[in-house]
Formats: sequence, structure tokens, C-alpha cells
Amino acid sequence: MLRKYLFLGLTLVLVVALVNLIIRGRRLEKQQASRRVEVVEQSKPTATRVLAPQDLEITQSKMWFEEAAGGRNQSQTARHEIEIRNNGHVAYSRIQLSFEYLDRRGNVSSTKTHPITRTILPGAELKVSDIRIEGLPGSAASSRVAIVYADIGQKG
Repeated sequence: MLRKYLFLGLTLVLVVALVNLIIRGRRLEKQQASRRVEVVEQSKPTATRVLAPQDLEITQSKMWFEEAAGGRNQSQTARHEIEIRNNGHVAYSRIQLSFEYLDRRGNVSSTKTHPITRTILPGAELKVSDIRIEGLPGSAASSRVAIVYADIGQKG
């Protein structure tokens, strides 16, 4: 009989200790939750890329070919002079141009891209005359120019 009471007493002590630990743990959780501090870190802003921005308009595009030595069937070099107007209210930078070179029948014979790293402010025009694209097929006769994307904001 003594063993029975001793076993019940030890079981009761164990249950009381377990309940006490659970209650104390919940109180600590509530205290820590009320003391949590929110840390806000400011990150460096990145540019927003706009695909085919409608604010940017190609107002003038001139192109001429410089033939490489070796005849007409060899590769050519094209030189371009482009004017871009910003009709929007934000500045654009890192403009990516796409050049499609067409043969005499109007079929696309080659496609190239060229980056412009300068910034164009709202309402301003940007004239780029130093574009040189090499390795074009001899069949290329004309070109089409389009703006692939540009980043909003000034580069910095």
C-alpha cells in the first residue's frame, strides 16, 4: 500500500511540475511577443525597366554601309545616326536599340542590338551618331530601328 501512495505522490509531483513549466513557457512567449522590435532597413533603389517605352520616340534614323575589303558577299559594317525624343515626364537611361537589317526583298537578314548608356531627360532629344555595327551579311540593304527597353530614372 505504501508503494501505491508513493507512486501516486511522485506522479502528482511530476504532473504539477509539467503544468508549471507549460504555464511559465506561455508567459515568457507573451512577454517576448510584446517586446519584439521591428527592424526596417533601407535598401538602395534600383532602376525600373520599361519594355518598348511609348514615351521614347525615334524621330530620325539614318544609315549607311561601309563595305569590307573582299567584295559584296563579305560582311558589311553599318553606321547609324539616331535621334530619340522623350515625350514623357520621367528621365530614361540605358536604352537598348534593336536593328533589323532587311535584304532587297524586305526579308530580315540579320538582327543586332546596341546599348545607349546616356540619359535622356523629359522633353529632350538625344542624338546618337557613333553607332557602328559590324558583321552584317552582304545582302543587307536597309534597316528598321526600334527601342527594346529603357530604364526609368537617371543612372547613378
